Amino acid sequence: MDNTQESGDGKPRTESHDSQTASDFIDSQLQLEADAREALPYTFDHCTQPLGALRQNLFSCLTCNPPPESPSQPYTPAGVCYSCHIACHGEHELVELFNRRNFTCDCGTSRLPASCPCTLRIDPATGTKGPVHSQQPAEGNTYNQNFRNRFCGCGELYDAHTEKGTMFQCLGLAGEDKGGCGEDWWHPECIMGLGRDWKPQEKDKNSEAQPDQPLEDEDSDNLPPGFPKEDDFETFICYKCVDANPWIKRYAASTGFLAPVIKAGGRSSEEESQRLLNWADEYHDAGEKTTDELRAFRVEAKFEPSSNKNTIDNPSQ
Repeated sequence: MDNTQESGDGKPRTESHDSQTASDFIDSQLQLEADAREALPYTFDHCTQPLGALRQNLFSCLTCNPPPESPSQPYTPAGVCYSCHIACHGEHELVELFNRRNFTCDCGTSRLPASCPCTLRIDPATGTKGPVHSQQPAEGNTYNQNFRNRFCGCGELYDAHTEKGTMFQCLGLAGEDKGGCGEDWWHPECIMGLGRDWKPQEKDKNSEAQPDQPLEDEDSDNLPPGFPKEDDFETFICYKCVDANPWIKRYAASTGFLAPVIKAGGRSSEEESQRLLNWADEYHDAGEKTTDELRAFRVEAKFEPSSNKNTIDNPSQ
């Protein structure tokens, strides 16, 4: 609202109640920058492609690479780094894949259309930044169904607006081409073999907790029976990766690992743990054939003998 008054020289003078001093303007801009840094905590000035294969946050652009309706149809997946998902694909439909190992950004390569080039890399032909497109993609990248926006053993399409509950990322000891999952994300009910139709039982709102009973974690209430609490482990290995790397079974229920999570209707955890320990003894007696593999796993999983923070998912029938 403006108030118009007459000044001493007879000319109208306008006073605005919405006026802002230079100091107020600077403060508001600083607050906007702080909000932006909180929402996007990393700088996005450089594409990671020149750095080669990294463990990094990845995104799949469904606008540039729309997946076919059927998972059986051919598809050329692509993953872009954190910077490119903002600078080059900021207005596109994206799927966040979170951390992936040994991946080189695909932005600006032939895996994505030339109409959406990388604007962050230096064009070798001109020596200036962008636009770069149709370059040769890295040969070492591996892809799984997540790049199609499909997740878990159920292969369900992910919808961030309707998805409820927590999903867990497998350590990914093997890619899809080797029988593993390739660091897929899993629903806990699917890990237990219950399927997506399983729903947690509603508690009786009229019941009161006993004074000597500890308060239960709300997140734990949404986990299926037999699944460990979220605070009890840091990562897990799905049954696909266990089957692709049978040597890992020897660690079930040993120091640093929880007992295996058993598919609903299968053996009990105690029975399966004993079976796996017997199997491990037989495997060990046959000779130390996997020393290098085990050493590599310890490094990859950051194995801590003193912590009980890993779990193996082995859905035995």
